[in-house]
Amino acid sequence: MSHEETPATVPLLQRLSTRLTLLLLTVVAVLAGATAVLLWRGLDALLLAPDGTGAVLADVDPEAVGAVVRGTLINLAVVVAVTVLAAVAFSRALLAEPISQLTDATRALAAGQRGVRLPVRDRSELGELATAFNAMADALTEARESLEARVTARTAELRALLELSNTIAVTTELQPLLAAVLDRLDAAGATAGAEVWELGPDGAWARLVARGERLPEVPPQDVGTEPEPVSGELLTLPLRVRDATVGLLRARAREGASWDTERLEWAVGVAAQAAVAIENARLYERARDEATDEARRHLARELHDSVSQAIYAIVLTTHAAQRRAGRDPARAHEALDTVIELAEAALAEMRALIFELRPEVLADVGLVGALHRQLDGLELRHGLATERDLPDEPGLPFASKQVLLRVVQEALHNVVKHARASRVRVSAWSGQGRLHVKVADDGVGFDPEASFPGHLGHTSMRERLAALGGHLQLASKPGEGTTVELDVPLALGDESLPAGDRSRAAAAQDPGGRS
Repeated sequence: MSHEETPATVPLLQRLSTRLTLLLLTVVAVLAGATAVLLWRGLDALLLAPDGTGAVLADVDPEAVGAVVRGTLINLAVVVAVTVLAAVAFSRALLAEPISQLTDATRALAAGQRGVRLPVRDRSELGELATAFNAMADALTEARESLEARVTARTAELRALLELSNTIAVTTELQPLLAAVLDRLDAAGATAGAEVWELGPDGAWARLVARGERLPEVPPQDVGTEPEPVSGELLTLPLRVRDATVGLLRARAREGASWDTERLEWAVGVAAQAAVAIENARLYERARDEATDEARRHLARELHDSVSQAIYAIVLTTHAAQRRAGRDPARAHEALDTVIELAEAALAEMRALIFELRPEVLADVGLVGALHRQLDGLELRHGLATERDLPDEPGLPFASKQVLLRVVQEALHNVVKHARASRVRVSAWSGQGRLHVKVADDGVGFDPEASFPGHLGHTSMRERLAALGGHLQLASKPGEGTTVELDVPLALGDESLPAGDRSRAAAAQDPGGRS
């Protein structure tokens, strides 16, 4: 709002210069008149005889002359004093008081007293100055109220964007997220309709969610064409992530509303959140697919290395028993006994695989219980003798327990696949704020400095533990078995890890990467 006004013309008699001139002229006139009257009275007293006839100055008494002069001067001094006092009072009312009031009001306004105003007594320059001061104070008050309103509105917008960002960070369902985005866009109720489109990998557009009136226009098929943000009542904003277009946000303003600068900035912020929501959904789906594929590859390897081999042996032994059934029943019976043993081993192997693929066992029996079950599976599946020295359930975050279980499973897996051991011992203890776990076998051992099939698995184990602030130590010599000792902080949770370590901790929970 503009507060500029045409300068007012001060009437001649209201001008300060005119008033001061008149004041000076009045003072001069009063003093001149008083002087003339007093002189006339003095001369009248000196020149006139008591009978009214003229007198000669030589006959005048000098004392009488002095008395007349003194009286005249006293009267003149009184007149001058009264005139000066009147002039001072008039100038004070005319200049000093208005200027003092203006000074005090200016200081009060600078101190934040927005309600201070000056009285306008006349149309002089000081009156015009008081009027301009009041207009300036009104403008400052209005500007401050407008600024406070804008700050309040922008704070509310930022708070809404923060809430929306938090929702996007913790929610993976795309449709509710985009619906929340459009609800935020129409928070002021000035949007007649809005919709979000997604650009698929094949270049095709798909409407994901819509609110209010359906927009008849279709989004442009040329991704390289940058649409105008505002075209009349229609708003079109591209949704970009890392300079790549992932969709469009389109909205129509209600009748009488428009996309001004503030609403456009708000819409751009909301569009950025919509782009993040779409990209997060894509990344989550991609990560889920990769995790599923890795789990399938892991399961395929395990089935091929264990269950499928056992089933193949069962088939071969069964065929051998069939061939010997008629001519050598005793050998056929022995073959059937072998088939039963192989079937029981395959069943135990399958149960162990199912156990490994069910991380919810941690929630049921805890880390210590899961380790006991893992060792029970080794005894049943592979005939290994196991020794255990495990404490009560440690106070670790659930994610840390998952990583520890995976790493111990990896160590036991290497014992079975490579160590050719007959006994394995698993022990755990706590000390100096850390949980220690040791896996030791009596197998053939190896040279840790040399290249060997399990090296990649040990590297993966170290990376998983490093993500939790843990360590892994490997000790082995050919013919003397292998010892794997690891430790993690007891009191370290995911919330205290740096962002990079949290992501690595999540990756460490992936069951893939076995040697």
